[in-house]
Amino acid sequence: METHAPHPFIRILGVLSYFMTILYLVDHFFQSEILHFTYSVLGAFLLSCSFLFIPNKNRFIVLALVIIGSICLFIEKVPLSVAIMGFGENTNLLSLFLLIPLIGTFMSTSGYLSALKEKVQEREEKGGQHPYRLSFFLTSTIGVLLNYGSMAIVKRISEESFSSYRDKKITLNIMRGFGFCMLWSPYFVNVGLILVLFNLSWFDIGGYGLLLGGIYLIVSWLAFNKISFSNDPIIEQTDKKDRDSYHQSLVPFFIFSLVLISLSFLLDYLLEVNMITIVSLLALVLPVIWAIFTKVIRLYIHDVSEQVQYSFIRLKNELAVFVSAGFFGMALSQTDIGLYISGILFDLSFGSVFLLSIFIVGLSIILAQIGVHPVIIIIGIGSSLSPEKFGVSPEYMAIILLIAWTTATQMSPFSGQVLMASRLMDQPPSAIIKQNITFSLILAGLLTTTTYLFLIFGWI
Repeated sequence: METHAPHPFIRILGVLSYFMTILYLVDHFFQSEILHFTYSVLGAFLLSCSFLFIPNKNRFIVLALVIIGSICLFIEKVPLSVAIMGFGENTNLLSLFLLIPLIGTFMSTSGYLSALKEKVQEREEKGGQHPYRLSFFLTSTIGVLLNYGSMAIVKRISEESFSSYRDKKITLNIMRGFGFCMLWSPYFVNVGLILVLFNLSWFDIGGYGLLLGGIYLIVSWLAFNKISFSNDPIIEQTDKKDRDSYHQSLVPFFIFSLVLISLSFLLDYLLEVNMITIVSLLALVLPVIWAIFTKVIRLYIHDVSEQVQYSFIRLKNELAVFVSAGFFGMALSQTDIGLYISGILFDLSFGSVFLLSIFIVGLSIILAQIGVHPVIIIIGIGSSLSPEKFGVSPEYMAIILLIAWTTATQMSPFSGQVLMASRLMDQPPSAIIKQNITFSLILAGLLTTTTYLFLIFGWI
């Protein structure tokens, strides 16, 4: 939690970040070159500003993407106006990072998260609860809507509710629960990106993602007993701190969640827009409507204002990487490099779809270890590979890239969930990666093989 108000310039950048995503949403329904150009210019400006705040490693990657992209556009003699629009290419993904947290803000403002914590505390007081199983379940369910925020929320609930647990073990368990959502949740940026890359609806791949998610749950359960940190004593809590003296119902929480999820899938089915746009729009509009009817609109607006002020400094790394990666991907699409990359991968895999799949997942894991964000890998591969060239469907390639992203971020020292878990357990990322190497590699092999079997049997 920040203790000081951000600098006025930082506040302005936060407001501009949200303004950029709102312009993107408006442009999606009322297409205008002026709107597209405007939010692209804002993307370029915010990228320039974020460059001043991000670590040197990220600066190098961002600079390389922009320089290589610029060279490609120069060689292809692409007009400057088109090149500038490349900086708005990934505004759809940034809308998820900026707008989806509004759902969590509303749930906190409305007391839904407090009600959830109280219910967990009540169950703990009755005895016989399994803190690790419950924390995993909480993260893998509320994580669908709250994304990274779910990890911090569940960790806090654990600290204030469970009477006996190992801190590092429960935190890693929470992180693994978060990974389950990455295989299928439409509120996650990797799912949204892949749907856009291959022009798919969530219904085209959602069922496969849920099936693979079931395998993920089984592997997580079997791997749980292998979690063992060198210094992770049992935390015993005999006092009942932070217990609420009144009882709140979870019914409003369930109703809100059900309406949100139902509308997401219904609109994806009915409308011709992609799932990223739908969930971003719902995250922006539905909490406001709900706050008005539940009479917490003033408090909600205050909390949103606080969130907007801190948004730029909180998401500066994602903003820099995603804007530059979008520019890079657009530049690649203007060249014939995709044909060359497809040919190289085809030769390396000896024409085998299974070897190609393993190669893509393995390459993503390796590059993630040196700080290459999965979005760069996915955009590079997704915009270069033609599924038809390898005799597979877009759905198959989309699922392989989902597996690549999910497994790579489980063991990358630079991924959001590893860094979040590192902060929550006060351990270096290397300690988490050591625990997750075998877990992630088994998942990579098992999920890739399962997807290939879907292909062999003609199910995908």
